[in-house]
Amino acid sequence: MEVLASLFEWIGENEAVLSGIAATIVILGVLFTPLGSGMRALLGTKRDQTAGPPSPSASHEPPLVSDRPSIAVLPFANLSGDPEHEFLADGLSEEIILGLSRIKQFFVIARNSSFTYKGTTTDSQQISRELGVRYVLEGSVRKHGDRVRVSAQLVDANDRRTAWAERFDRPLERILDLDDEVTEAIVAALQPALRGAEAELARRAAPEDLTAWALVNRAWVGVQSDLGSREAAEAAVDACEEALRLDPEYALAHAVLAHARSLLVREGVGTADVPLASIRRALQLSDDDALIHQCHAAVQGNLSQTPEAVRAWERALALDPNSAAARAGLGIALIYMRQPDRALDNIDQALRLSPRDPLTYHWLANRGLACALLDRWDEALEAAQASVQRTGSQAGYVVLATSLAKAGRLVEAGAAYEELCRRSPGLVPANFRTLAESLAPDAGQGRTLALAMYAAAGVEAPSDL
Repeated sequence: MEVLASLFEWIGENEAVLSGIAATIVILGVLFTPLGSGMRALLGTKRDQTAGPPSPSASHEPPLVSDRPSIAVLPFANLSGDPEHEFLADGLSEEIILGLSRIKQFFVIARNSSFTYKGTTTDSQQISRELGVRYVLEGSVRKHGDRVRVSAQLVDANDRRTAWAERFDRPLERILDLDDEVTEAIVAALQPALRGAEAELARRAAPEDLTAWALVNRAWVGVQSDLGSREAAEAAVDACEEALRLDPEYALAHAVLAHARSLLVREGVGTADVPLASIRRALQLSDDDALIHQCHAAVQGNLSQTPEAVRAWERALALDPNSAAARAGLGIALIYMRQPDRALDNIDQALRLSPRDPLTYHWLANRGLACALLDRWDEALEAAQASVQRTGSQAGYVVLATSLAKAGRLVEAGAAYEELCRRSPGLVPANFRTLAESLAPDAGQGRTLALAMYAAAGVEAPSDL
């Protein structure tokens, strides 16, 4: 039992970055394999990308909000004719999203959802409906020699009226100033009553070197695309180290480097003191940057420092209430604090902020777990189905199997459990009771969850359950 207690303590400490479901798989896998063997394999299991796109009926639709001006910033089009200049257009779009997100009066759709429209010709009103926003910012970037021309327009999707439009011609080295100018112009167009200080909050420290900026943006996107990829983490380390050779005082480069190195520490590569030193340097350079605090939270979570991670998530959200990743990270952590109601609130906010996020499958799986713990099994089943239709993962199939069993659909539950076992070789249905009780907010709900788990596996529950 000491081993089991240590496992639960370890899971709780890591939960800032692990999904609640992934933690479930770790416990089950380790319980029935020699201690220590296979743990890294289970943690590093790749998610299955073969699942098709979700059907409209399976999509989760968080409630719309309308108390703040709501905006989606689409990826700017690269009109230069050179694919190598794509980073200019993408980077400018990302900087504007981050700048607007720092203004608490605005509701800004996260980058991962906005960028799903990259390369499309989708109508602004359709985008408005799909993302639940009123305003859509679109634009283009064209490079000529050592100069850049940026065109941008803010469209009121209610009537396709252009609320603001501008064209900027700048030297290439001043491209990083444009996000401030565009952000301030949007503030003026939408809320003239905002104090200048609010617009000033949108300013972010830019690096001295444009290449460093591009390297770090690419590293960040690569790491976020697959948190379980050692290759992506190693590539991000290389990119950030190169960026820091060009600009040693670039705070975000230190932060992304820390994040990537902490992922490698979780895989058994390196020691914790190295990423901790990098994130401390990032915070020294820029303590008011939400993205740096998001990296800080991820680093602490990867290094099993949950209390510090929670504080960092909360600090990131104080600086940027529109951070879907921070909101989801906090929500998932709350599941293992036996606060599924608060967890659900935060995960739903993340889904609203970034409804087309590539990590939606992961958030929905954890939403399903929170609903199950609140005895809202119909919602748990809906969330699990939506999750596995997006990306078939261990997480989604755990919730799917148990919620189907709870609904009495035992044949389907058995099929989902078989799929789960295929993804987790060596998984056997024992000690479900102990596991369920460690998650549930009360004993009665722990018993309900345990019975559903045994039923999904087709195994008779202990007589004293």
